[in-house]
Amino acid sequence: MLYEIIKGSKIAEPKITAIVPVYNVISYIDETIHSLLNQTLKDIEIILVDDGSTDGSFEKIISYGEKYDNICVAKEPNAGPGMARNNGLSIAKGKYISFVDSDDILPERALEIMYEAAEREQVGIVTGISVSFNNSRSWFIGGHFKKGVFKRGRKTLLQNPEMLYTLGPCNKLYRRDVVQDIRFPDSIKVAEDHPFVIEAYLKSNNIYTVDEIIYNYRAREDVGDISLSQIVTADPYASFKDIVASIKLSDVLFKQYVTNPVALQKIRIDYYDRIIATDIWPAYKGILLNGNAETQTKMFDAFRDLLDSMDFHLFNNLGVFQRLLTFETINRYTFIKEKARSSYLRALRLAYEKLDPGSFNKLLSSDFPKEVRAGEKAAKRNSVKPIYNRLVTRKLGSTISAGFEKIILANWRKLVGVSRNFYARRIAFPFYKLAKKQRKIVFLTNKHDVLSDSFKAVYDELILQKPDYQVVGYLKQPQRTISELLKMYKDIATAEYVFLDDYYRQIYGLKLRKDSEVIQLWHAAGAFKKFGFSSIGYADSNTESFERDAHQNYTKVVVSSSEIVPFYAEAFGVDEKNVLPLGVPRTDRFFNEDYKAYIKTVFEGKYPALKNKKIITYAPTFRGGPGERQQFIMNLNIRRLAEQLGDEYALILKMHPSVVRGVGIPFDLQEFAFNMSGEDINDVLINTDILITDYSSVVFDFSIMEKPVLFYAYDLESYLGERNFYYNFEEFVPGPVVRTNEEVISTIKANDFDLNKVRAFKERFFDDLDGKSAERIVKELIK
Repeated sequence: MLYEIIKGSKIAEPKITAIVPVYNVISYIDETIHSLLNQTLKDIEIILVDDGSTDGSFEKIISYGEKYDNICVAKEPNAGPGMARNNGLSIAKGKYISFVDSDDILPERALEIMYEAAEREQVGIVTGISVSFNNSRSWFIGGHFKKGVFKRGRKTLLQNPEMLYTLGPCNKLYRRDVVQDIRFPDSIKVAEDHPFVIEAYLKSNNIYTVDEIIYNYRAREDVGDISLSQIVTADPYASFKDIVASIKLSDVLFKQYVTNPVALQKIRIDYYDRIIATDIWPAYKGILLNGNAETQTKMFDAFRDLLDSMDFHLFNNLGVFQRLLTFETINRYTFIKEKARSSYLRALRLAYEKLDPGSFNKLLSSDFPKEVRAGEKAAKRNSVKPIYNRLVTRKLGSTISAGFEKIILANWRKLVGVSRNFYARRIAFPFYKLAKKQRKIVFLTNKHDVLSDSFKAVYDELILQKPDYQVVGYLKQPQRTISELLKMYKDIATAEYVFLDDYYRQIYGLKLRKDSEVIQLWHAAGAFKKFGFSSIGYADSNTESFERDAHQNYTKVVVSSSEIVPFYAEAFGVDEKNVLPLGVPRTDRFFNEDYKAYIKTVFEGKYPALKNKKIITYAPTFRGGPGERQQFIMNLNIRRLAEQLGDEYALILKMHPSVVRGVGIPFDLQEFAFNMSGEDINDVLINTDILITDYSSVVFDFSIMEKPVLFYAYDLESYLGERNFYYNFEEFVPGPVVRTNEEVISTIKANDFDLNKVRAFKERFFDDLDGKSAERIVKELIK
């Protein structure tokens, strides 16, 4: 795009060049320019680029250019702020670049604060706190604080994906060598700044945030005088088109700059989640509620194209997109024009095709499970009738239909004489077993409400190796309706394969069909504490009849090594030939160097206090029955460890999921100790240098990385009576056994660890050390 320099600046080597695109802002431009002229930092070049103004703004900035030597004025035909900024970049001479919109205001120390931070920290980008204001008030941007955008310190985009929530170009200072070859796209006017800022983030790879206010965004109040940031409301379809175009441009940049495939997948998830929630969502609602049939059709077709471009991993990590396409639209279905409904149905069908069982379970756990089910039926039948039926039923909710449903549920026992669980299990299930077996794989767990651990790894392999199978999942849910119970038992009764990862009470005592494979992917690796039939007679054990009901249907059990086959055969009461040492799928990530590198990067960004520290993780198991577990008292003395090890080490606490009682960390020790009980255990282990545990099977997973492990067995004798072990504990474990806090500290200080023992332990309990357990299980078991 051609531009003309009307008047150049006379400042030779400016510290900062501030670039201001100007278009019809005669009411605001004086305040903006004065806020730049009044900056406490000197040697600032100001470039004012007129974008074809017709209201006198051009003449106004000419008058400033004539008066001030550090002001440069340029002019271009109207092409939008992106092109104006590009032309300003071509002219700029400053060591650093700042973009300022022509209606906004900078606090007088803003550029000085950012310049000093850039020079001190030697980073490519500095950002800080932004404030919005109008004629009557000012306010902090809630989304920025909610996401932690303005937390002070050094950052990178991959370590701190919350920076995706500040993609405007104007509240930042850029080193010129970072952005001199980057340009704003000239084909779009909304979200045109996103690709520019994203590329700057990725190219710089170092960002510093100051915790001071450095920018004031104006929210215009006159309906006829709106800023570009307000166009989404005024013209939602134009905005929607530009946002989708911006997404495509940004996606290319992620693939260009992020070489780690795991990091690439995660940053794309974070980006899409942000862009859909904060940019597409407002435009979508505007089109849906106020659009005509043509714009609605184009929007739904664009949604389908966007969804079609996503792999199933990406889509199933975008809860906001799933909600938008399902119950959020179904709840507003009457706003969709008749001619646009077929386009919506096409998008809906593809959405349900791509949903994995965990994502579907999340949707069912929302406030609108019936709408989710209606959408599922509509997608399967390729008909909008189920949606109509649901809306009619809901409309009559206080009268006939909903009232009848309420009577049925409230009086179930009176109407049929049994509980709904009994009806589903004892009456419906045997009937369903008479049906023909289907090419269906069912995942059953009460441990997680999404696909995770081994289930996630196996599911991903099923999608790759066995796309012709229908895969469904029944994951952790507080309660199921009678219709959901019936559907679950029908799927179990007709499945070709059923996968479990633990006890699953819903099938206790049931006889599953003889020609189905029921595969137990036990959640723990190795064989440590006794469980199942092996633990009968000990304090923390079940009855023999309970264990028989729980395990009677298993046709295959998957374990990590040949050595432990007899233990699992005994524990589950199955023949040894059906216990297969194929590996533990959730440990595959320990062999994925890209994944481990990414997780270490994430932890550095999330927990900066851990940087340059050796990490000790304390991961004890639970004690006793369910009531006792909640009263777990930690015997590790955090303060004593901090006093003796704090200069060199940091401590992570990772409690067992069964221990619901919170673990408190004194305020003055929060730079030494971190409660990460909510983090994924495998991710914590990847970041761990020394593991302290007791009787937990986590030692098997940790041994894969051949790092030191210490066994803090202060209550060994009592635990032997509670559970006992398959091996002699003190001879078996691959690290020192200690009984006191002082022994913990002295062992760590002396570095008294034999990694050869750890290596031998690993090779003993994992037959295949290749990271391909999930691939092997699907290949060997799904015939």
